[in-house]
Amino acid sequence: MRNNELSAGYAKVDITPPLGVCMAGYFARRESTGIASPLYAFALAISNGTQRWVLISCDLIGVDASYLQPAKDMIRQQLGMCSEQVLIHCTHTHTGPVLGNSPREEGQYSLGQPDEAYISWLQRKLADVARMACDDLQSTTIAVGSGEERSISFIRRYRMTNRSVMTNPGIGNPDIIEPIGEIDPTVGVIEFKRSYPNRSVLLVNFALHADTVGGTLFSSDYPGFMRTAVQAQLPDHDVIYFNGASGDINHIDAQHPGNTGKGLDYTAKIGRILAGEVLKICQRMKTLDDVHQVKFGSRSVRVPLRTVSRDQVEAATCFIEQFQAGHWQTKNMNDVADIAAAYQTVKLSRLGDSLTIDLQYVAVGKIAIIALPGEVFVDIGRKIKAKSPFTYTYISSISNGSVGYFPTAQAFKDGGYETKNNPFTDELEELLVQTAVSMLA
Repeated sequence: MRNNELSAGYAKVDITPPLGVCMAGYFARRESTGIASPLYAFALAISNGTQRWVLISCDLIGVDASYLQPAKDMIRQQLGMCSEQVLIHCTHTHTGPVLGNSPREEGQYSLGQPDEAYISWLQRKLADVARMACDDLQSTTIAVGSGEERSISFIRRYRMTNRSVMTNPGIGNPDIIEPIGEIDPTVGVIEFKRSYPNRSVLLVNFALHADTVGGTLFSSDYPGFMRTAVQAQLPDHDVIYFNGASGDINHIDAQHPGNTGKGLDYTAKIGRILAGEVLKICQRMKTLDDVHQVKFGSRSVRVPLRTVSRDQVEAATCFIEQFQAGHWQTKNMNDVADIAAAYQTVKLSRLGDSLTIDLQYVAVGKIAIIALPGEVFVDIGRKIKAKSPFTYTYISSISNGSVGYFPTAQAFKDGGYETKNNPFTDELEELLVQTAVSMLA
């Protein structure tokens, strides 16, 4: 391979846990009972002839950074790549294993702790898929395309008649006034057209919570159905999915009863609809010139945290004990917000006054991918893309860690579930946008 010649490699490995492993995503303990669809880790390796980078996408809800570091250490030892050269994204499926240190997974109040044996195995698998992708490097050209899909994603935060804000208020709730904000309907596709074995790799980017199926069966949710549907029509293409700024976006159309289905059938429908747009985009891709310059980097930003009093911690502890004992049950998302706030209060009592968040970018020619370790609200993603100096900018949420929701400053003022289920203050938005844009500049 010549210097400055762009190449790409691809690999995937099965990362489905054993049955009985606790599942992540809800304020209830769930132990897996079966497999609806396997979970995978996909890797895209990129090289300019002198350096290599690996982008990994996992069918997982999110992985704590402390669990990812051993995998990155293995990749460094095996491939000589530093942490900045490895981006690990999670599609945020809610039907995968517990893999973090969120408040509800810790200590005596745990709703389901990580399986340490599985985590050790997963770390080796992530190193394996990176190595396999690097071994698969082939000369490539890059094409990009974009489209829109508006029928499967909806803002999930609503202004109610009592002027409060509620997440998922229920389909057809007569107290709904309006959704707060607008979705980002953009479907972005990057195609890596490889000369041998004449297989393209499609990187698909869209903003939608991967929480459409529920239950106790492991499932890759709609991203898995999308990948399968695309490959059925384009058998010489492999597909990797990166979830965008979807912290306040889900699949539920609360204002129009009858539009939202349930279960695997509806999840498959969402995946096929998204696949349909991807297939249309693939017919009008634009091949890019001057893609040999690859840049990468990361930056840390210190983010202020909320302060809590001893009385608040004691009250939250009692509240959690009642919840764990079954004396208090959640009836709607307002109740879920209250229990989330209690868990966060206990966590905040141990965190101090600030937390360091790491952002990362990978840029190829006119394309940039910016990675953030949380559930990014759509307006934060929209601002980063609008201010980016790159022609094509994609948001990769839940990347290189998972530290909670990243709401806007206005959302913190409005309140609601997402603003209570994180440890931050309303300074978060400005710090994230400024840091991301300055990195890209």
